[in-house]
Amino acid sequence: MKNNGFKYKGKKRLKFRHIYTLTMAVITVVFAWHVLDLLVITPIRATGLVLGTRMDAIEPLETSWLLATEDFGATLGGVDEVSVFWNTGPVVYISVRVEPGSSRTDARNVTREIVDYFIEVSDDVALQYDIQVVASYGNITEQIAENHAAVLQHTHTYNHGFAEAVLSHAEQHPSQANFDRAYGNINSPSSRLLPSIIAIAGEEGLDAMRARLSAIDLVEEEDVYIPEFPQVHQIPPSDIGRFPLWGTWDTDRSRIRWN
Repeated sequence: MKNNGFKYKGKKRLKFRHIYTLTMAVITVVFAWHVLDLLVITPIRATGLVLGTRMDAIEPLETSWLLATEDFGATLGGVDEVSVFWNTGPVVYISVRVEPGSSRTDARNVTREIVDYFIEVSDDVALQYDIQVVASYGNITEQIAENHAAVLQHTHTYNHGFAEAVLSHAEQHPSQANFDRAYGNINSPSSRLLPSIIAIAGEEGLDAMRARLSAIDLVEEEDVYIPEFPQVHQIPPSDIGRFPLWGTWDTDRSRIRWN
């Protein structure tokens, strides 16, 4: 009887081991499937294999269309060079190098002509692609750095002028409200205008503005109306950074959306 009990328990343990092994195998397979789906199947379904399924519904571009577009662009006035780049993917890049000193309007117009021609010569096949364009001249990297410096200078100039206008208004209309506004601009450590005042007028200019503020004699507003400074601090847009111009062809509106 003891031997029979031992054999029964042994079979029981063996059966449990089989169930455990089978369960772990199923869990492993399910886990592996989820990993495969997460890392491989879902990305392929969303974006396709590298240039693979993403291009299934897109007709390939002919090299002759690219070259014809470059040749056509070079014949336009104000254009130095046109380059059409396509790496067999869903995006086409068109770089238009205009003559130095060209206006933004002229650069945009010739770029539009070039894109229109590219679409026409490809018999609308180009519309299946994401067409990215840039109009530029000179050294693009240097232009971007110059644009950044010019925008910063534009900001400093406006901020200093705004602080000066608020102070002048407080001198002409010495109410408590006008004084407080001028004070905040040139004395508050958190003032956004302080760095610009120093950049334009220097520390000496800032000290001179503070001296003018201290010399203001406030008047009572009970019997007389004293207008507050009418403007809000809002830096106006500038025409800085005219080039390079970046854009994308909008198929729905048949035009280039310039950034």
